[in-house]
Amino acid sequence: MRYIFTLALLLATACTHAADCPSTPGNERFFSNSWGISSDNSRYQSSANTSITADNVDELELAWVFGFEDSESPHSYPLITEDTVYIGSDAGILYALERETGCLRWRFQADGDIRTAIVHGRVEHNAVTHTLLFFGTFEGSVYALNALNGDQVWQKEMDPHRFAMVTGTPIFHQGRLFVPVSSYELMVAAVPFYECCDFRGSVASLDAVSGDEIWRFYTIEDKASVRGNYWFFFDKLGPSGAPVWQSPAVDPKRNRLYFGTGENYTDPATDTSDAVFALDLDSGELIWKRQFTEQDAYNAACEIGGPSCPESNGPDLDFGAPPILTQDSANNDILLAGQKSGVVHAMNPNNGKILWQMRAGQGGKLGGIHWGMAVNPELNTLFVPISDRSILPEGQLQPAPGLYALSIDDGTQQWSATPKPNCDNRKGCYGGFSAAITAANDLVFAGRLDGSIMAYRAADGEQLWYHDSWRSYESVSGIGAEGGPIDVHGPMVAADMMFISAGYSSFGQKGGNAFLAFRLRQTNQ
Repeated sequence: MRYIFTLALLLATACTHAADCPSTPGNERFFSNSWGISSDNSRYQSSANTSITADNVDELELAWVFGFEDSESPHSYPLITEDTVYIGSDAGILYALERETGCLRWRFQADGDIRTAIVHGRVEHNAVTHTLLFFGTFEGSVYALNALNGDQVWQKEMDPHRFAMVTGTPIFHQGRLFVPVSSYELMVAAVPFYECCDFRGSVASLDAVSGDEIWRFYTIEDKASVRGNYWFFFDKLGPSGAPVWQSPAVDPKRNRLYFGTGENYTDPATDTSDAVFALDLDSGELIWKRQFTEQDAYNAACEIGGPSCPESNGPDLDFGAPPILTQDSANNDILLAGQKSGVVHAMNPNNGKILWQMRAGQGGKLGGIHWGMAVNPELNTLFVPISDRSILPEGQLQPAPGLYALSIDDGTQQWSATPKPNCDNRKGCYGGFSAAITAANDLVFAGRLDGSIMAYRAADGEQLWYHDSWRSYESVSGIGAEGGPIDVHGPMVAADMMFISAGYSSFGQKGGNAFLAFRLRQTNQ
């Protein structure tokens, strides 16, 4: 780890046009603090945080567009304050933009693709309170920056494995950072001469001031060992995998951390893949775990018949969507987890006992619930996006890409929205709701793989607003901006604005580099 505590308090203004953006970020108020907007991963913005409602959403219009440089798969999720937008790119650049205009205040170059939401935390150092920004990268690092000027405070490599990465957003809580660790070794496994695999997922607790590790929990207890060979010269290793792709949820009442895992990369499969965990926040000790898909060992070699493909060959049913801690109509706490199988699992957070299960989609490697759900606690409703782009070969259900509203009490369906994809004459276009969604007041905002961005009435699913992002934009950054598929982190709603990244080129989709900012028309200056 490189440890630098500078925390300079003066800002050297760095704007596209200096006269347009002269002031230091104020950061008086933040409209979110995690990938899930709040530390329970609700992805819900109440009237305290946004003025956009079903009555005025039709007045939402494009305010400005920022074009990311050297980018075609923006993966980050913005952090919004009263005057500033912090957003990362797959070129590894963190931008601080003026909220009203998109003017560049400052930028910071990280060691690789910024793959997480931008998170803030206020920490004490030498009796002075500082606001830091935290995020993770494809190279497996976590950074802490000064929110005022982008100066690096510390950087920590989260795992010595050469293919480790931080793609799940860290959670800040009471001076500590809880960091999920995953890897792309499952993709490298497709290389015939690579001896696969020895990575194991983990979650680590860091001191937010220094970046020093407090504890680490590995999702596989034992390190990988030789389990056989192929072509006489190359070892097969295992157990491996069970990465943590997602942002954990914090439960202050029980002093717990909840998260889900992905598949094993190789045999033998463990009982910790495709599972949900509860850890003690202070010690990292396991409280309970529950596995939902057994014998799920898979890596990219299985797609080409490579020698590293495990015997079970999938079905690759990760928990990629973060768990949500919320309450039912009787004010009982309930933990909700959506899986790529297309199934929503409702659990008792005390012990992991299943309360109900509901299949919303058919599920598959790129199917089911991909990136994230949202809740509206006032309506007692869970909103579930279904991708179903690639589905289970043995599945008996028809693909069901769409948006579904379920009762938090028992999982019964309240409504569904399954609009026809807008993919005519569009290469790299697919239907389905893969990106995470956001609930705001009496609305649900969702993006689709065909570039559509929609707002639905939360009570009945009526579509109230639409924008097609599959096009070119003029940008305030002076870089040509291309929209496209809406994937990964989805929309952020704050005050009178909505922000979303358009274009994501993974899995054969059309790339793009547009960061879109919409604002209610009546508040324009």
